Amino acid sequence: MDKTIIELIDSTIKFVWEFEIARDYDNWWLLKEDSLKNALYYHIRSKLERIFEDHNIRIYTEFNDDTFKGTGYRPDMVIATVDEECEEEYLGKCIKECLCVIELKHKGGYVGHKDIFSDFEKIKGYIENPDIKCDRYYMATIWECKDKPVTWARKNAAWAKGKLTELNASYCGENGDIKFYVHPH
Repeated sequence: MDKTIIELIDSTIKFVWEFEIARDYDNWWLLKEDSLKNALYYHIRSKLERIFEDHNIRIYTEFNDDTFKGTGYRPDMVIATVDEECEEEYLGKCIKECLCVIELKHKGGYVGHKDIFSDFEKIKGYIENPDIKCDRYYMATIWECKDKPVTWARKNAAWAKGKLTELNASYCGENGDIKFYVHPH
């Protein structure tokens, strides 16, 4: 895929997180993880639909086809290209290239951190699995706790470098407000 398109998708995902998802959160659209997934899907698709159609790019949720088939993994969301010449009856067999993998967590309370760390282990597994071909990974986390801006993966984690971008939110803003922020590794 053209690097310009990958960069456009990347900058759009980051923008959507910091501004659209933050606004949805403030306006009570995000109750749990599924509503977060739906909002992220909606905003990314709305902003990039024309580009996606022109380049046969699609967003799929709960994805377990292509390079994820048989791995035991099922990402919350992927952005992938579809082979328009594919003659398979099942669309899942027509995936040409996985461009982005997105995992999501929406948790409250301090015990929720265990589930968040679990998804980071899942992403680490994706990245370290030579059979899974994808260049960009995102972990979108709303953690409804008071905390300073944090990265969940170690800042010097070799497996994350150049591959993982954290999309985080927690009550770390001035006056204890929730803040949405991005940390590329």
